[in-house]
Amino acid sequence: MTRTDCVDITVCTNGVLTYDEIGGHLRPSGTGSVEIDLTGLKFIDPAGLVSLAVIAERATLLHRPVRFRKPEGGDVANYLTRMRLGEQLTGLDVVHDLPQVRERRLGHRLVELRRFDGEAGLDTVAAALVQTYVDDHPELIQPLYAALDEMARNVLEHSTRSHGYVALQRYDNRGDISFAVGDSGIGLRERLAAVFPVPDDRTAIVRAAQVNVTSIGRPGRGRGISRVIGITGEHRGSVTLISGAASGTFRRGHLDPELSDLPASYPGTLAHVRLSL
Repeated sequence: MTRTDCVDITVCTNGVLTYDEIGGHLRPSGTGSVEIDLTGLKFIDPAGLVSLAVIAERATLLHRPVRFRKPEGGDVANYLTRMRLGEQLTGLDVVHDLPQVRERRLGHRLVELRRFDGEAGLDTVAAALVQTYVDDHPELIQPLYAALDEMARNVLEHSTRSHGYVALQRYDNRGDISFAVGDSGIGLRERLAAVFPVPDDRTAIVRAAQVNVTSIGRPGRGRGISRVIGITGEHRGSVTLISGAASGTFRRGHLDPELSDLPASYPGTLAHVRLSL
C-alpha cells in the first residue's frame, strides 16, 4: 500500500461496520470512482464512522470521484446524519444523499464525528468529550481524556498529516465507551521504516506499541500508544490498530497483540479504543 492508493468499502453480509469487521468490507479500488456503498449497513461504531471519512478524504486528495450510497434503513441513515458524517463528506466535496434531520439533544450517548486540526484542534475535541461525561461518570474523565489525547497525538505523529478524525460513542447496554481516531496519511510501516527496518505491516503495529518507539526521535515521545494500552488494561478494555494490510488488537493491557491480515490495505491508520464503564 502506498499513499497513492484508494480503497472501496462495500458493507455486505452481516451489515456491521465496526473495528473488528472493517477489514472484511474493504476492496482495492479500480481506476474509476471510489465506492462507499452503505446500502446494507445495519450497525456502525466510531471506527466505522472515522474510516468512512478517511476513505473519502484519501479519494479527494487524489482527485478521485466518490460514489456514495446511503443505508437502505432510514434509522441508520438518520444516525449517520446526526453523527455528522454528511457534514464531513460535504466538506470533502463528496456528493451524498443522507437525509436532513432535526437537531435534538442526544444527551450523554455520543460525540459526533469530528475533524481535528493539529494539537489546538485536538484540545477542543478533548474538551467537548470531557464535557459530555463529566456529569455521571467523573471517574472516567481522566483516563478517557488521557487515552484520547495520547492516541490522537500519536496518529498525527505517524501520519505526516496535520489533521485527523475522531468519533466517540457510549454503549450503556453493554457498559462501555469506545472512540476511534484515524487519518489518511502514510501509515505506520512507512513512517517507522524511516527510523528502523520494518518488514511488514504486522511488525509495524507491534513496534508502534512498544515503549520508546517513535518515528521522530524527539525526547519524551514514544510512550503514547503503550500508555493507552495500559489505560485500557486498567479499565477492562482494548486497543485495536489498523494500518496497511494488518490489524492488531491489544487486550488486558498486554503488548502482544492478536494480529490478522486485511483483504485490502487501509488508506492510513486507524486506532480504536474501548474502556468499560
